Amino acid sequence: MPKDYARKPSARPVKPAPVKQRSSFSVFVMGAVFGAVLMHFTPVLLQKSPSPAAAVKEVGETIKAEASDLKFDFYTILKNSEIVVPSGGAEPGAAAQPSDNATYLLQAGSFRLSSQAESLRVKLLLLNLNATVEAVGSSNGEKWYRVLVGPFTDASKMAYARTKLSENAIDSLLLKRRAE
Repeated sequence: MPKDYARKPSARPVKPAPVKQRSSFSVFVMGAVFGAVLMHFTPVLLQKSPSPAAAVKEVGETIKAEASDLKFDFYTILKNSEIVVPSGGAEPGAAAQPSDNATYLLQAGSFRLSSQAESLRVKLLLLNLNATVEAVGSSNGEKWYRVLVGPFTDASKMAYARTKLSENAIDSLLLKRRAE
C-alpha cells in the first residue's frame, strides 16, 4: 500500500492560547459594596435594647389592662349543679341519698368533641346504662359535651351504675340537680 509521506503529523505539542488576566476592578467594586452595606447596618446592630425593667413594666401594664376585662361567672354557670363528694370511710352510694326534691346523675366524662362524647355514650348503652349527652357552653364560648348516666330515683340503682362504670375503668362524678 502506498503511503503519503508528504503529510506528517507534527510532533510538536500544541500550546494553549494564553489566558487573559482578569482585572481586579470587579473584586474591588464588590468589596466596596459589601463595606457600604455593612456600615449602613452597623448602627442598627450596635443599638442597645430596652432595659429589662422597662420591658417588665410594659408587660405588667398589658396584663393589668387585660385583667380588668375579665369577668368570672363561675357561680352562675354551676348554679343548678352541685357535686356531692362521698366521705372517706363511707361507701360511694351511701354518701348521697336521693331526696324528694333532687335528682342524681353520674357524669361519666366531659369532652370538647361531640364524637368522643357519642362514642362513650354508645359504650355505656352497650353496658345497659341509660346514658345521654348534654352540650354545655362555657363563658369563653367553648362548647363541652358531658356524658351523663341517669337520672336515678334510688340509691341502689345509682350504686349499681357506679359499680358497673368502675368495673369498666370509667371514673364517674356524682351530680345533684334540683328537680324542676
